[in-house]
Amino acid sequence: MLQMNSNEAEWVVLAKAGDRGAMHELYERNRSRIYSLAYRYAGNVADAEDILQDTFIKAFSSLKKCQLNENSYFATWLYRIAINCSLDHFRRLRRHGSDVELSEKLSAAVGNEGDATPESEYVRNESAQLVRRGLERLTRRKRMVVVLRHYQQLKIGEIAATMGCSQGSVKKQLFRALAQLKKELSADLGE
Repeated sequence: MLQMNSNEAEWVVLAKAGDRGAMHELYERNRSRIYSLAYRYAGNVADAEDILQDTFIKAFSSLKKCQLNENSYFATWLYRIAINCSLDHFRRLRRHGSDVELSEKLSAAVGNEGDATPESEYVRNESAQLVRRGLERLTRRKRMVVVLRHYQQLKIGEIAATMGCSQGSVKKQLFRALAQLKKELSADLGE
């Protein structure tokens, strides 16, 4: 598992003591990663910002009682909170009868890098739609493993620590998710 660098460990100690400057520093250092995770899961700016805000509110309100020390990794702990906030947000949307399609919520799952030709843009958009449809068929847990591994580029050990499970469980979920995606994409392509 990754360890906090000395600066991060100092910021965590200060933040635990209630230092707002340290909290701001931790927020600034981790904001883009957490926002990226939230956006990839939610697929839209408004929901991603809500998840980002919820994540840091929960993190800073529970920081004093958490067991982080120099052998822990603040970002892994924060990712775990962000995952829970993402899942909670999704549950709230479903419970309140939101008609937001999951495919819209996962619109960021495939990047939209510019290409030179209209044909390549069309192919990329079609591929993105197929991947989004495949992702929406996955369970929330499998989808989260795929997002953390392939879009956030976390290592298996980091995902395991983030999700609070074993590396074997992460590997199994990732293997099953990718196999399911492959099967469904093959079916969608008529192969």
